[in-house]
Amino acid sequence: MKSSFLVCCIILSYSLPIYAQQDTIVNPASIEGIPYYEQLYRYRVSRIIDLAERQNAGFKSRQSDISRFILSSIKNGKLNVYNDSLTRVQTVNETLISNTAVMADAWDSKKSYVTSEAVSLNGINYSSIRNDNSGHNPSDATWWEKSADQTEYIGADQIAGLELREDVIFDKRRSRLFYDMQAIGILAQKQGDDQLNPRGYILFKDFFKLVEAYSHSKNLSERDMVLWRNRYNPAENRSFTDAFKLRLFHGVIEKVENPDDQSIVEIFRRNNRSYTEAIYARWEEELKMMEKEHNLWEY
Repeated sequence: MKSSFLVCCIILSYSLPIYAQQDTIVNPASIEGIPYYEQLYRYRVSRIIDLAERQNAGFKSRQSDISRFILSSIKNGKLNVYNDSLTRVQTVNETLISNTAVMADAWDSKKSYVTSEAVSLNGINYSSIRNDNSGHNPSDATWWEKSADQTEYIGADQIAGLELREDVIFDKRRSRLFYDMQAIGILAQKQGDDQLNPRGYILFKDFFKLVEAYSHSKNLSERDMVLWRNRYNPAENRSFTDAFKLRLFHGVIEKVENPDDQSIVEIFRRNNRSYTEAIYARWEEELKMMEKEHNLWEY
């Protein structure tokens, strides 16, 4: 009896640390769940998915728009947004406010206002359009008008692209290449500005679970919200997550994991090379990835 108890204690002492160190075996943000010891090679790649491209048109339609879905999910608290290093959760305002206006003094119902005098109410600036303006709520358009200086929030039409971060992994046990998607970056564009500004990142694992919940909902309108639409054959409509898994998008490589954590354009700029050369290099990286996979199959 004592010997059996001792054997059980020894087994438990060896098994407990294994369960306590799961994060050292599998990436907790991974949806593929490939253990590190099964990876022949792995490197992280960032791609820019331009939502204005025709190949990516399936993600944006009147019935289902991935930008609108992501924004509404963030506002409703269904998706957390992280900073660039994916270590800190950002607030909704920190993510969605594109331009913070200076707020005027709060409206006082007992004070008399004159023409052009500014007040603020519920986060909105108003300007008086009449004299002796006293006791009139700023929502009354006969006495007030909204000021041009307002706090602006990004809309779905301003999300011009997405940054897809993924681990390219060759599983040596299954002899297969996997694209283990990690995060989706929100790239917003201000009016009259050609620059894409990252607003934050959502974990692909969270996005995957939310889209799957919507795509299996009993409510047909919720299912429609997360459909990647095949414009040539509606019978082949897919969910957003299926479209990502089936690689039904086009994304140009922006960065391949490197010790200096620099994008391809930054590496070329540091070496005084032209921007045009960097653009060609981004395409070349795609070809190198294909060649590497081909050579492994040949091997």
